[in-house]
Amino acid sequence: MLRERPGGKGLEVLLIAIKDGRVWSLPKGQVEPGERYPQTAVREVREETGIEARVLAPLGSIRYHFTVKDDGVQTTVTKEVHHFLMGYVGGTPRPQKEEVDGVAWFPVREALKRLSHQNERNAVLKALACWDTQAPMSTQP
Repeated sequence: MLRERPGGKGLEVLLIAIKDGRVWSLPKGQVEPGERYPQTAVREVREETGIEARVLAPLGSIRYHFTVKDDGVQTTVTKEVHHFLMGYVGGTPRPQKEEVDGVAWFPVREALKRLSHQNERNAVLKALACWDTQAPMSTQP
């Protein structure tokens, strides 16, 4: 999720803090029955951050694996995340208390430093690469 910084001083990236604020990430979530990936992206951004957004372009998907303990047994979980270039429509950041510890806009350089996972930094870089050709005029806060 990108938007022009106030005063036209570059771009900002919307990030969420999770795991007691130790991990900064891009908003994402589960696809609900009947949803398409772009619909899920818009809904999850709104639910997790309080921000209304719109999908401007697909950025591809990533797949990753991690392990969790389920009743004392280690289980491998596979996740697939579909990333989209999204533009700001409106709203003020407010975290979804059940899932998100914080939400904030960061200048691009700072967002790239804060993001905890390389695959999400790569998604932001892809978003930046297509921003100029896709960004609507109404992305100003």
